[in-house]
Amino acid sequence: FSEDFIQPLKSADLPDYLVEKVMERLVSFREVFDDATNRFTVDREMRLFFALDDDNDGKVPESDLRQALADAGLGPWDERLSFLYERLSEKVGQSLTFAEFSEIFGSAGLLVERALQGNLAIPDFLNFSKRVDEIFDAVESNEGGEQAQYIPPLAEVDPDQFGVAIITIDGQVYARGEHDVDFSIQSMCKPFNYCFAQEELGESVVHEHVGNEPSGRAFNDRDLMARYRSSGSDHEEEVVEIPYNPMINAGAIMTASLIKSHQPFVDRLSHVRRQWARMTGSLAKESGEASSIPFPRFNKEMARQENFTGFNNFALGYLLMSTGKLPSRSRELPDDARQDDPDDFDFIQEPSVADALKLYFSTCSIELTAKEMAMAAATLANGGICPTTQERVLSQSTVRNCLSVSQMCGMYDGSGDFFFKIGLPAKSGVGGGVILMVPKLMGICIFSPRLDPMGNSVRGIDFSRRLVEKCRIHLYDGVMTDPARIDPRVPLARWQASQVAEALWSASKGDMRTLMRLAQEQFDLEAGDYDNRTPMHLAAAEGHAEVVDFLLERGVEPRPDRWGGYPIADAMASGHEHVVRIFVDKDLATTESDHHVDESNRNRDLAAEHGDDLAVVELLWAAAQNNLMGLRRLIAQGVPVHAHDYDQRTALHLAAAEGNMESIRYLLAHGHPVNVRDRWFATPLD
Repeated sequence: FSEDFIQPLKSADLPDYLVEKVMERLVSFREVFDDATNRFTVDREMRLFFALDDDNDGKVPESDLRQALADAGLGPWDERLSFLYERLSEKVGQSLTFAEFSEIFGSAGLLVERALQGNLAIPDFLNFSKRVDEIFDAVESNEGGEQAQYIPPLAEVDPDQFGVAIITIDGQVYARGEHDVDFSIQSMCKPFNYCFAQEELGESVVHEHVGNEPSGRAFNDRDLMARYRSSGSDHEEEVVEIPYNPMINAGAIMTASLIKSHQPFVDRLSHVRRQWARMTGSLAKESGEASSIPFPRFNKEMARQENFTGFNNFALGYLLMSTGKLPSRSRELPDDARQDDPDDFDFIQEPSVADALKLYFSTCSIELTAKEMAMAAATLANGGICPTTQERVLSQSTVRNCLSVSQMCGMYDGSGDFFFKIGLPAKSGVGGGVILMVPKLMGICIFSPRLDPMGNSVRGIDFSRRLVEKCRIHLYDGVMTDPARIDPRVPLARWQASQVAEALWSASKGDMRTLMRLAQEQFDLEAGDYDNRTPMHLAAAEGHAEVVDFLLERGVEPRPDRWGGYPIADAMASGHEHVVRIFVDKDLATTESDHHVDESNRNRDLAAEHGDDLAVVELLWAAAQNNLMGLRRLIAQGVPVHAHDYDQRTALHLAAAEGNMESIRYLLAHGHPVNVRDRWFATPLD
C-alpha cells in the first residue's frame, strides 16, 4: 500500500521534503494498521471463546469445545485437527482460559471457526444427523431383495449388514451401522476408472473408445450397438462401434484397458490403488512426497472367481477387440511351432483382451468400507479435491464428465427411474454398495448386500428415496418451494426463519413487490413465526392497508397469534382505523390480545438493531426452541445477543415465553438486558 501510495507523488515531481513527510506519516499508518489487524484477530478469537463460555466466567471446559466440534461432524479422526486434539487430551477434565483457547485454536483456526459459526457445508450437522438416524432406523427393517449369487464370495456375505456413511466437502462425518466393514466395490469402480483414464489421456482420447449415451440395454449386454456420432467441425454423422458409456460392462472393460495400457499389470493395479488412496485421503504424505501408501484392500480370490466365471465379459472383450478400439500391442502372426504337423497348429489367444479383463476384474475386487467410499464420493462432490487432505486428485472437467455419466447411467437398468425420483448422480455395485454425490455438498455411501432385480441395493434405494423426501438435495429442488423438506445447507433455525421472515419483514414495511414475488413462488403467506405472528398481523399493526387487501384477496385467512389476538386487534391497538374498517366490512373474526404487562416496572433497556433481518429471526427461533448450539453459532458470528425483530421481541422474550431455562441462563450470562420491551411494552419477565 505504501509503495502504491507514494509512487504517484514521486512521479508528480513534488519536492523531496514533502515526499519524506508523507512517508513519515505512512510509517505511523503502518503501525495503526498492524495494531488494527492484531485487534481484529484477537476480537475474532474472543468472539468464539465468548460464544462457548456459557456462563461467561472466562473459562471454557475442554469437553465443551470437544462436544461442539463433534456436534459439527468433526473429530479426532481428522488429521487437520490432530494438534488440537493432542492439546485437548492434555486438558481432559479441565477448563481453558482465553490464552489457552487461542493457542489451541491457532493450530486449526479457520476450520474450527467455521464449525463454531455454522459455516461448514452442513451447518446444523447434529440436527441433520438426527434426521438421518430416523431414516436409518426406518430402512433397517426392509429385508427385501437377495444378495448376488453368481460370484461365490458375494453369496457368502452376511445379507443383514447395513451401513451408511456421509461425508461433506468440509470433511464432516456421519457414520452408522456397518460403515467400517470391507465390501467388494464391484461396478462402483466404473466411474473412478473412467476418471483415472481421463486424467491420464484426456477427454477426447477416452471418448474415441467409449461413448457417453445411456444404452437402454442391460449392463452386461454383448451388443456394442453401432450408432451415430457427430464428428468434426462440420458435425457430420458417422457410424462408430464403441460401448455406449463407461458404466456398462463393455465400457468399463474399455476404460480399464486404457489405464497405463503399456505397463505391466502389477504397475497398472498399483497405480489404480494409489489413485483410490488419494481419493479417500489415505495417502500419507511427508514433505510433499508419498511416504507410505495404505492401499485399498485387494481381494485376490474375488478376482480369480470373477476370472473363472466371467464368460460374458470375455465375450465382450473379444467384441471390443474386433472393433479395433481396444488398446493392443502391434504384432505379426508368429511362426507356427507345429509346422511339421499338417493336422495341428498353435492356437493364439489375444493378450490385450486378457490384460484389459485382468485389470477390470481386479478393480472390481477392490474392497473398501462405506466410510472410505463416502470420502471418495465427497471428493467427486467437491470437484476433485479430497475434503480432508485438500489435494486436487481430479480435474474439474473430469469430475463434471463423471457426474454427468453417473447421473444418466450409474444405476444399471434402473438409472432413469432413480434419477427421476432421487435426482442425484449415483453408482451401485452388486456387492451391495451405492454411492451418491450431492455436488458442492456431500458424498454418501450405503452398504447393504440384498439387491433388487436390477442389481441395486434394496436398502440403498430405500435410504436414498427417504433422504430426498426429508432434505432438499435433488438437483432440481431449486425450482420448488417446499417448507416441509429441510435444506441441510442451512441451519434449522435459519431454515425456519427463511420460511417466514422475509414475508413478515416485508409486510411490516409495506413492501408489496416482495410479497407479490413470494406469492408467485408459492410461499405460505399464512404461516406464522415463533409467536404465531403472520404477515397480516404485521401489516395491520403498521397500518399497511394495501398489504392487508392483497393478503385477503390471495385467500389468506386471519388467525390468532400467541396471545389470541387477530390482526384486527393490532390495527385497533395502533389506531389504524382504515385497516380496522377492512376487517369489519368483511365480517372477519376478532378477539382482543391478552398481553400481560407489569405496569409497576417502567424501566426500559434498549434492544439492538442488526442489519441482517434473517439472522435476527434465526436467533429468536433458536431461543424459542432452546437450541443452545444455534445461539452459540449466532453469537460467534457477531449477532447482538439482544437484537430485536419486527415486534421488538428479543431472544430473551422467546426463551422466557417458552420456559427454556438453559437458553435464559445463556442469554443473561452473555449480557442480554432484562428490561427490553416488545411492541406491547412487555418485558421477558412479563
